[in-house]
Parts: sequence; C-alpha cells; structure tokens
Amino acid sequence: MVLSLIMVSSFTLSAQKITNALHGYFKASSDTAMYEYFTFDGNGRVDITGIGNGYYFQKDDSLIVYPDKSIFKFIIKGNKLYGASDWVDGYVWEKVKDTTVESLRTDPGESDRIAGLLYQYYNIKKGGSELSLLFEGPDSTYEHTLKNLCDSGLSKACLDYAGLKTLEDMGGVTALFNSKKQIKKRAPNQEIVDIIYRAIDLGDTNGYEVLGGYYASIGNLQMARESFELGEELGCGKCSMALFSLGLEEEARKLEAKNKTAPAKKSAAKTK
Repeated sequence: MVLSLIMVSSFTLSAQKITNALHGYFKASSDTAMYEYFTFDGNGRVDITGIGNGYYFQKDDSLIVYPDKSIFKFIIKGNKLYGASDWVDGYVWEKVKDTTVESLRTDPGESDRIAGLLYQYYNIKKGGSELSLLFEGPDSTYEHTLKNLCDSGLSKACLDYAGLKTLEDMGGVTALFNSKKQIKKRAPNQEIVDIIYRAIDLGDTNGYEVLGGYYASIGNLQMARESFELGEELGCGKCSMALFSLGLEEEARKLEAKNKTAPAKKSAAKTK
C-alpha cells in the first residue's frame, strides 16, 4: 500500500510538471492565421511573428503564451500546436524541423523554476479581469503577489508591478477615465524606474518598452525615445512599434501647436 501511494504521488507530480522546455520554430498551416509563426527558445521566451517577445509555460499538453496583456492557449499534440483561445482558435502551427533555432536552455532547473512562477502569475490572473484587479487598489493581495513574483525573478511580474505603481503615481484607477487630464512633465519616480530595471537586469528587453512608456507618461519624450531606441537595438520588437507611435504623437503635437499659433497671427494682423 505504501509503495502504491509513493508511485501514485510520483505520477501526480510528474503529470503536473510545469516547464518551458518547448523549443523550435512553429509555422501556421494556414495563410489566414493572424500570427505566421512562433519561435520558442526552450527557456521561457517566444518570438511572435517577429513583432514581439512573449512568455510561455507548458503544463501537461497545455501551452500558455503571453504576448503582452492578453493570453494565447494551445493544445500540444505531437509536433503541432492547436489554438484554443481568442486570436488563435481554429488554427494549427506545425514545427518545422529543418530550421535552426538557438536553444537558451542552459540551466533546466532554473528555467522550470521561472516557468513555475509564470504558472503562479497565470493563476492570480484567472481570479479576475485586469480592470477588477486594478480596482483592488494599492497594498492589495494582487500587488503584493506581483511584488513577490518579481522579487523571485519573474520579469513579467516586475513589469506589471511597475505598471501598478505608475497608475498609483498618476492618481489611481480614476486617472484612466479622466480624458481631460494633461500630461505634465515631472521628475521620474525612482522606485518605478528601479522596478523596471529589475526586469531588464533579468534579461527582459521588453523592459525598455515599458521604461519608454513610463517616461512618456511623465512628459519626458526625449528619455522615452532614448529608451525605445536602445531597446530596439537589443531586439525589442515592441520598442520599434512604440518608436513609430511616438513619432506620430510628436507630429500631431507639432501640428496642434501650429494650428494654435495661426489664429493668433491672423488676429494680430487684423488689429494692425
């Protein structure tokens, strides 16, 4: 009986193993799929069609991918990934064996430890929507859990935690719904910057996109641009898109300023 219990316990633990060992290039079998390919590095990071680096973990035959705030779910069958959630549902990605993908899985134990942290992150997110979790306010269980995951080495949790601190610094959740609020340039909050750099120090280039976004939120567009440019150099796909958006925003501001000065000049001319 004791032997049987040990065998059952061992089987349960192995069946529930959380890992990010999946490795390789998976190409969509259909031209109509929104995402052409996924490239897994065997260490928890995934290149999503060249436009961004996401995070992933595998539990049994289920694969969870975080492109950003949303989530992709897949079922793994052999060398194929079957989409099972919004954005990927109904499509299949098959591993292309003759492609060379560098494996970054140098320490399997540490890699799977991080996969376990991402699984914990997945479980706290299941408890409510992003907005409902934000309404818990500062010093909530959600915020403390993110901080603990960040301190334990999960870079994605650090970036989310920095986002919560930024929102708190801006005046809380109500600031999200205040469309008239003007961005006033102010000094950066060093605590928030340090949290973002914690993610960057963990090797997460997405941190540069978050850092640039933070600088933009406090009105420092020069530092925002520098952060995006550095991240782009280091392979941050999201930084490239952020730079493009920043350029459009700067052009819109110039046009708005030009339109404001034009009526003033006309009024001065009429007075003369």
